[in-house]
Amino acid sequence: MVSNRNSNHQPVMKTTAKTKSSVIVGNLRAWRALATPEDINAGTVWYNEAHQVAQELSTIIGGTVWQGAAVISALSPMNTWEGNKHNAIELSKCWTLGGSIGDVSVSTFNANKRKAWEILNNNPKALNQESRKTWSFAKTIELKERAQCVVIDRWHLRACLTRSKTRRDNLGESVGIPQYDRIERLTMNEASKLGEAPCVYQAIIWCTIKNNWEK
Repeated sequence: MVSNRNSNHQPVMKTTAKTKSSVIVGNLRAWRALATPEDINAGTVWYNEAHQVAQELSTIIGGTVWQGAAVISALSPMNTWEGNKHNAIELSKCWTLGGSIGDVSVSTFNANKRKAWEILNNNPKALNQESRKTWSFAKTIELKERAQCVVIDRWHLRACLTRSKTRRDNLGESVGIPQYDRIERLTMNEASKLGEAPCVYQAIIWCTIKNNWEK
């Protein structure tokens, strides 16, 4: 019998690299089918709200919607959405008024605050496609349904790796560029089959798995 545990009796970590594409697609389909009307509605409008926040930031800083979206994205890791919005607005106001980066506290890592500050300073190297998830999140906030990319965060990776309706801890929650690009292609193909924009499909699944695991 093949055990799914290692010699230390710890669950073997499931990763996308060791998971067949057919399994990932099946898991995504299962989560999409499980979506309630509330999940679907929330996912459908999620990026519209985020875009409005980016527009508000662009007005505050006298910049572009892309800059506002990038600031939101830079401040998103390990942050709640409410915290993310608050941090982005306060940091943008501070920058506009000529304050210093140390004047504002954020709910994410200091490295991400520095990245957001560099974006406010219009540093073109602050955010590029090498940072796949951060760049995709910003691009999707900027373009909404027109974005041809997918935000593959830890919730999307969880949905790719399991159909469990309760939390699982043995799931790989980060990927390199090759796996990111592979999951992005699979996700966009599934969205296309349903006639949904990639961002809407991703957001519906995000709402569905998050609502199930956090009951």
